Amino acid sequence: MKTFIVIILLLPSFLIAQMDFPPASPDASWTHQLGFTQIYLSYSRPHMRGRKIFGSLVPYQILWRTGAGESTRIKFSEDIQIGGQSVQKGQYALYSIPGPEEWTIILNSDATLHGDFGYDEKKDVLRVKVKPINSPTTHESLTIELTDFKSDYSATLQLSWENTIVRLPFVSNADARIMAQIQENLIQKTGENAGWLNKGAQYYFSQKEDLNQALVWSQKSESLAADNFNYAYLTTKILEELKRYPEAIKSAEKALELGKKKDLVGELKFLEDKISEWKIKISK
Repeated sequence: MKTFIVIILLLPSFLIAQMDFPPASPDASWTHQLGFTQIYLSYSRPHMRGRKIFGSLVPYQILWRTGAGESTRIKFSEDIQIGGQSVQKGQYALYSIPGPEEWTIILNSDATLHGDFGYDEKKDVLRVKVKPINSPTTHESLTIELTDFKSDYSATLQLSWENTIVRLPFVSNADARIMAQIQENLIQKTGENAGWLNKGAQYYFSQKEDLNQALVWSQKSESLAADNFNYAYLTTKILEELKRYPEAIKSAEKALELGKKKDLVGELKFLEDKISEWKIKISK
């Protein structure tokens, strides 16, 4: 009789084939600058995968980590206004309490937790109630983004998932800082710097602040830098906004002469058309 000896080799575990799959809720992060403020957000993005989300997978009236895995984290490099409330610079955990008619958005000072395990309401620094919006578009993945940027350095934090959108207004401190600089350098000190005067006039014009004050600064900047086309051009735009068309025509004619020296074809055509338009307005 023949004897067979069977030898079984025990392979190291690292040599055994393994199957890897992407995470069910992939990580995401972004950084945006709003005014002078850097805003950083990191979160995990769960997917619908055919499931009913709000009122089911994510129950109503129950604290939600607003994501998956670790708590959603948001960080501000400067103090900021959120939903009309002041929030100091720093890092926070972003939670929410969804509801069919109203959501509560929460910032909590403890940004070290896994989801909402260990959450302490006493550490909340912000609670804002917002109305959810029904979206005709289905959002397969949870998406949190900063959108709707405006010239006053405000924007909107928008959360979208399933057929629900939640929006929270953010306002940076940029306007307050700029206005403080204008107050210090142009109003209190009665500035004589052409560049500063022009910047102050530009800002007042763009924000529709005191246009008469913007005009004073713009004209003063012209007097200090008489060959600057951009300064004369701004004066023309302010006069048009004030509907002071005869003065706007004179200002535009001055800007035209300066523009011809620099061969600014597009701007020259625009000013010529404007002069014709204003002359018609005056004649009527």
